[in-house]
Amino acid sequence: MKHKLLITITDTNSFRQYTLSQLFKWFAVSILLILLLAAIAAYFYLSWLEDAYEKARQRQKVLEHNITLLSSHIEERQEALELLGDRLSDLEMFVGEKPGKDFSTSTRLQNVTLSAAQLALLFSIVPSGEPLPMRGVTSAFGWRKHPIKGSREFHAGIDLRAKNRKPVWTTADGVVEYAGYHKRSGYGNLVIVDHGFGFKTYYGHLKKVTVRMGDTLIKGDLVGISGNSGMSTAPHLHYEIRFLTRPLNPYPFLKWEKEKYRSIFKKVKKVPWESFIALISHMAAQAIPPSSLPEQESKVQSSAKEASISTEKLKGTSLHKVMSSSRRKE
Repeated sequence: MKHKLLITITDTNSFRQYTLSQLFKWFAVSILLILLLAAIAAYFYLSWLEDAYEKARQRQKVLEHNITLLSSHIEERQEALELLGDRLSDLEMFVGEKPGKDFSTSTRLQNVTLSAAQLALLFSIVPSGEPLPMRGVTSAFGWRKHPIKGSREFHAGIDLRAKNRKPVWTTADGVVEYAGYHKRSGYGNLVIVDHGFGFKTYYGHLKKVTVRMGDTLIKGDLVGISGNSGMSTAPHLHYEIRFLTRPLNPYPFLKWEKEKYRSIFKKVKKVPWESFIALISHMAAQAIPPSSLPEQESKVQSSAKEASISTEKLKGTSLHKVMSSSRRKE
């Protein structure tokens, strides 16, 4: 028998004997198993890295595409701003203001002083003033608890306190888009006036509508009589102003006056006033030559006074007729 090195492991109950070759075999098998497990783990790790790298490449392509789109969008915006600056320079030259190219567009807009003709055009297009004699606001613009449904809903206009049978007139020139009972909105008897250039006004909960769809109106014309129709708890006027279908807070427009016409530029941010004023200036320039502007302004002012007197007379006459007819029908 050959000499062998035996390793004996004993305990209280038994003992075991191992040769050196057996231990070497077990050690080699353990090393192989560890290497195999390491190889499998490395394979999965490399697969994960490859997938992560591919995803990163795809994200990089998407980001590069978005950057290209943003760059082109910025270039378009830059060109639009340059064009707007040129138009604003023309406007500044037209009204006699020194072009301020070192200032921001909003600052230059604040420094522009509009002529009487331009103001008249601006206030004939954009709703301003009160649609009926103001007696306070019963519900403001914004989120509120609906007085009838009890749910939290967005109030797209303001509710003006008004007694029954009070005259309601349009706050800008326009065309009647809708006139009648509007059940779906809950506004009852409703008049919608399209003033053009994206502006519309809504007059809801009327007792009586005095216009028809398609009628052409001048600012101050009667559109209806205040009441309590539709989903309403008391007589009042629901008044809305919308620009490109988006509701605007009507309150700043109620207090908007020609003497402080710049105030609306800061209070209402959802209207691009810079380009809008440039358009108004262009329209006024087409209607009135700059050489005859001072003479025309004096004529406009005198004509405006005569028109206001005539309008007041017509308002009183038309209101008297409407009130008489409504009483006879009732």
